[in-house]
Amino acid sequence: MMWGQYPALVPQEGSEVKGMYWKCEDPIHVSDLCRYESDAYRMEFCKITTADGDVIENGRIFVAADLEDLEEGVFDLAEWSTGVVSAARKLTAP
Repeated sequence: MMWGQYPALVPQEGSEVKGMYWKCEDPIHVSDLCRYESDAYRMEFCKITTADGDVIENGRIFVAADLEDLEEGVFDLAEWSTGVVSAARKLTAP
């Protein structure tokens, strides 16, 4: 599911998402991240299994806050990155 041009996770019991995790050392960083993500997302608990097989029981993840705001779609990081670079070049071109 997509929120505009951005991918959105939809909470679903028993589902699995592959990706990366970040260990937060300072709670203020979590607060900053919550503000950055806006009201479009909410934080939920999740279980994280690392590549080494370690399990983090009380991980956090941002999921879509309102499913009505989402549309079907697929996120393509390479395509998105190309668009961002192209836009940045236009802004800095003489």
